[in-house]
Amino acid sequence: MPSSIEAREATLLIVDDKPQNLRLISDFLAEQGFDLMLSRSGAQAIGKARLAAPDLILLDVRMPDMDGFEVCRRLKDDSRTASVPVIFMTAVDDTEHKVEGFRLGAVDYITKPIQREELLVRIQHQLQLHRLQHELFSKTQDLAQKNAELEAYGHTIAHSLKTPLAAATRFLEILGKYKADDLSAEQMHLVQQALGALAMTGEVVEALLLLSMVAQQDVEAQPLDMGRLVAQALSQLSGLQAREKAIVTVPSSWPLAYGYAPWVGEVWVNLLSNAIKYGGSPPHLELGGSPAGSHVRFWVRDNGIPLTQEERTRVFIPFTRLRQERAAGHGLGLASVQRIVVRLGGEVSVSPAPGSGNEFCFTLPAAPHS
Repeated sequence: MPSSIEAREATLLIVDDKPQNLRLISDFLAEQGFDLMLSRSGAQAIGKARLAAPDLILLDVRMPDMDGFEVCRRLKDDSRTASVPVIFMTAVDDTEHKVEGFRLGAVDYITKPIQREELLVRIQHQLQLHRLQHELFSKTQDLAQKNAELEAYGHTIAHSLKTPLAAATRFLEILGKYKADDLSAEQMHLVQQALGALAMTGEVVEALLLLSMVAQQDVEAQPLDMGRLVAQALSQLSGLQAREKAIVTVPSSWPLAYGYAPWVGEVWVNLLSNAIKYGGSPPHLELGGSPAGSHVRFWVRDNGIPLTQEERTRVFIPFTRLRQERAAGHGLGLASVQRIVVRLGGEVSVSPAPGSGNEFCFTLPAAPHS
């Protein structure tokens, strides 16, 4: 039996063309403390539901002029009543009727002659589900709003840091270039250390800006010249590649995929730099791509120490740094990769590479066949 609070909060609309059925059901439910609205026709029920927004509708299937199936269809097609749960009442207990009712959006089915306690339990259950769904929707909306605010705040902070970071870097560069004769070896070392720290901070700022931009910016996907994007990424990483003596194998051709070129370029830069930093000694990288149904699968395989299962589950989480003894980082590169690829309609993953090492892959929508 519902508590007094539940009863006061719940309004039920009962729809049945037979007065005796309405009376029997309404008398019992009124005793339980529910607020009730009664209707003897489908058209009248639709009008009342639109105006009064009941918490639940008990709907007879067999009615003249407009049967319960049609009433349910119209209720679910109307944004004002689409979310109201509907329980069908019928004397016909067959699978075909039940399937049709559920197909139209009903949440439950009760067979006549109606057993009072069964009816009460089904009503309680659906009201509780509906209340929980409403709470979940509200919390989801609230969380989405808070996330949007955090994204905007992070973007503002990161953007505000760019100018003072650039100024501090420039001042130290001037100091190291024009005042080198006045500085001791230890002082010059400190200048270089400070420049390195500022460079890493700048990378964090750029990564944060990229993360927030991907979340907020709407872009139009276009066919990608993947060979050109990979070549640009390798050119950008040429210094790192030379220092680590990395060997990179690139295919002669790429399958055609759709995406946003500036973002996909960032994906390659992050995956390649990650593979070079954490690959073997020296790093050996193999790049490739192949059709995968409606998508194209691209990968970067390295010869580094294979990640454990636990590490593979964490590697795309922001600010997660693995194998820190090998290379410094801020843990945002792979998080950016995931956010970009998901926004473009694909997926990212990491698995053991054939033979040894790790395989980082991402998918993008394939270009349609002409």
